[in-house]
Amino acid sequence: MRKRLIAATAAAALLLSLTACSQPDEQPEPSAGQDTQALVSAYLEQVDQEYAYQIAETLAYDPAYLSNELGWRTAGSDAEHAAADYIAAEMESIGLTVEKVPVTVDKWQFNDASLTIADTDIQIMPASYATNGTDADGITAQLVDVGTGTAAEYEGVDVEGKIALVGVDQWNVAWIDQYMNEAALHGASAIVTYDVGGYATYSDDMINMQDVCSKDVIPCVSISKNQYLQLAEALAAGHDTATLMVDNVMEPEQGTSYNVVGTLKGRSSEQQILVAGHYDVYFNGFQDDSCAIGLVLAMAKAMVDSGYQPENDIRFIAHGSEEWGASGTQFDWTTGAWEMINTAHPEWAGKTIALLNFELPAFYDGMEEGQISCVPEFSTLTQSFVEESGLLTQPVNNVYPGGISGQSVDTNTMEDGVSYRASGVPYFINIPGTQDGEEGWIQQRYHTAADDRDTYSADVMHTNLNTFGTLAIYLDQTPALELDLTATCDDLAEALDADLVAAAGGDGEAYTTALETLRTAADGWNQEIAAVNSRYQQALSEGASQEDLDAIRAEGRALNAKTLEAFRFVQDHFIGIASTSTILIKHQAYQENIALISGVVDALAQGVLGNEEGTGALDLAWMINGGTEYGYYNFSLETNARSKEALLEDSNPGNLFWGTGKGSILAETYPATMSLLAKSMEDAPSFDEEIALYNDALSQQQQLLAQQVAEETAAMGELTQLLQA
Repeated sequence: MRKRLIAATAAAALLLSLTACSQPDEQPEPSAGQDTQALVSAYLEQVDQEYAYQIAETLAYDPAYLSNELGWRTAGSDAEHAAADYIAAEMESIGLTVEKVPVTVDKWQFNDASLTIADTDIQIMPASYATNGTDADGITAQLVDVGTGTAAEYEGVDVEGKIALVGVDQWNVAWIDQYMNEAALHGASAIVTYDVGGYATYSDDMINMQDVCSKDVIPCVSISKNQYLQLAEALAAGHDTATLMVDNVMEPEQGTSYNVVGTLKGRSSEQQILVAGHYDVYFNGFQDDSCAIGLVLAMAKAMVDSGYQPENDIRFIAHGSEEWGASGTQFDWTTGAWEMINTAHPEWAGKTIALLNFELPAFYDGMEEGQISCVPEFSTLTQSFVEESGLLTQPVNNVYPGGISGQSVDTNTMEDGVSYRASGVPYFINIPGTQDGEEGWIQQRYHTAADDRDTYSADVMHTNLNTFGTLAIYLDQTPALELDLTATCDDLAEALDADLVAAAGGDGEAYTTALETLRTAADGWNQEIAAVNSRYQQALSEGASQEDLDAIRAEGRALNAKTLEAFRFVQDHFIGIASTSTILIKHQAYQENIALISGVVDALAQGVLGNEEGTGALDLAWMINGGTEYGYYNFSLETNARSKEALLEDSNPGNLFWGTGKGSILAETYPATMSLLAKSMEDAPSFDEEIALYNDALSQQQQLLAQQVAEETAAMGELTQLLQA
């Protein structure tokens, strides 16, 4: 589950088309409208989860599609290219019109690695991060155990020209970049890491892998905790000469990744539906995300085999370079998808009525109720689809005792849908059963070899094929897109903290008034959508001619064009991202900072740096700026500065992908927080200087809040005019 790059060369001119004989490019002949339930029933009869499993197993375990024995298939690698050809051939055999769409990425191909200790029989194959490799002879140097690799651990330890051995916790302490950059700061020639907590908790034999957000980095590899214990024993016996070899091909801006697209032609190509997953993997990636490609192909096959003739084009996509695809940015994942919708096919943003994206679609951890995740504007449609459409009366629920819930969950940033959403494409994604905590998938199995065949649930795969295939048909058969902008209004209303805005000098009353007017316009727009769909259903039930049905569909497409324009407007003017993970209304980032900074100042006035309630100054300070200073307490100023650079547009101009224009202006509280840390060891320190710095930052954030609220208020007026035009 899991970044953008320099502009690609005229990608549209480079499309490699592989056209299947059974699907001509000409538009199909018109056919009379059909009852949606009958279409769904025909589709369900052809669903084959065993075919999905076969595709997943091939992609996950066939050596022809992997770069090394650990199971890598990364951005722009030979293995990714080979897998793209396999997927294209499979799509062609199904009967789809196929094209491989090339997009530019930072190439990373991890071929091999070894770590040996002189005078021992230790020989380990570490997993490499997306960092520089070594030459063919490797690096031979002293291996130095630096504990947990924080700045304090390096005090009095000489790692100049040596290999640092570090225990990391990327869940609770810091991302890999900070450990790696700290080692480089102290002169280490390479860093060998192992997990001491957070991820890879499934067993001490697990090696974990994550994305790297820095540029120009030293070789960085990961081993298991048990492998570390071997090394620790050798070091204790005086065997500390190590040779690390990493065969990594890193070519910034020189890689090509392929998004493989198979199209089931619709009666009209003015609109389309996308069904997608990604095929790049770590550690074979059986669930993440080979099973998703199995689902995408199995859905396509069931539609073709059932004779389904869509009203709109349905494109089945295998995205490349989702896990990582760009250097030097904390928005380095979902690169292939971003390039697809922004460079290769920007016109898709105005014609795609929905994306159905998939992650871990065959995993079950005991969830009572199946759920659908979607953008808020699709929540009403989801509830209607599940609870009122009657389409789920077919045997779609093979696993969840509580059935499929109509209560949807908002999407996040951790998969390809975030790139499409930022470009104005509304979307759905399955909710994999990934419980939080040390007993859940993410901390136990995510990006480890424990993402394997044993996690496969045929029932979950079958249920997702049935549910989302039915949803795709429902969307395709509905003339006017049920995208409810009153959900946007709900989010805008909930986001406003009137007291904080008033204290900042903002005009909360004007915001609320503009919002009420927008809600009225959104309600009116919903009524127009409902009217078109109601007339279509009535015409269908009365046996209307194809010509009459098509006329109503044309009305629906006209509405949809404006609906999608409005949805894109919402993304551009209201939707922000805090750090790299939390989607919110833009002004909320300033409200949260104001509340946190105020809390820090109040705590300092009482002389409280930390307490059990978590309300001390240092308890709160790390959460400022959306938690971007998470982990900063443990590392040096220079290391933290490099980490912060990866969040800023001027450090990576024009190359932030789905994070572009979504962030807020960060509060300048870092110097004050670092000063607090230095004073935390003193007896009865004075905090007057720090309070002044925090108050300066508070004033800045209040000004920004008032300005952002004013901009959102004006944008609500523009959106109202768009809907009423």
